[in-house]
Amino acid sequence: MLKDYIQLCWFKGYPEDLPTDRRFLWVNLGIYMLLGLFIQANITDPIEAFIQIFVEIFITAIFLGALILKEGSTYHFERFVTAVLVCENFVYILALPLAFWFIFAKGTVSAAYPIYVGVGLVGWSIAIISYLFRGLFNFDWQVSAVLSVAYFLFTYFGSFVLLLMM
Repeated sequence: MLKDYIQLCWFKGYPEDLPTDRRFLWVNLGIYMLLGLFIQANITDPIEAFIQIFVEIFITAIFLGALILKEGSTYHFERFVTAVLVCENFVYILALPLAFWFIFAKGTVSAAYPIYVGVGLVGWSIAIISYLFRGLFNFDWQVSAVLSVAYFLFTYFGSFVLLLMM
């Protein structure tokens, strides 16, 4: 099952044909929380990181839920959330070494390289989410790209802004 979902990270496979399993969804949600906490805790205060991860998950559920309900069917909700979490987890796993690279490269000539790679990973993540929008909802690529960027901004910057407001 993981193999079916990981193929989406390489823009292969068909999101609408993915198997669903609620246990697999919960496992990926747990992994998302752990990876996100680890990365965020190295950037900010651990308590802030904990709150931010929960806010990200909440915003993700609302954004994806609203999009799916707008389409008139909840049939793809579990499949779509699982696909997003698996792909985000994959990108998070690739980003883990960047956290260490960034820490150890401070003050050196190569200090900016982890940032460049991180921007590339963010772009890849946005492209994956766009691919999922196209596959599950049959949107054209422009609408998928706009929704994917909106998802990224709402989820990550929205959670950051909400934390600043608290």
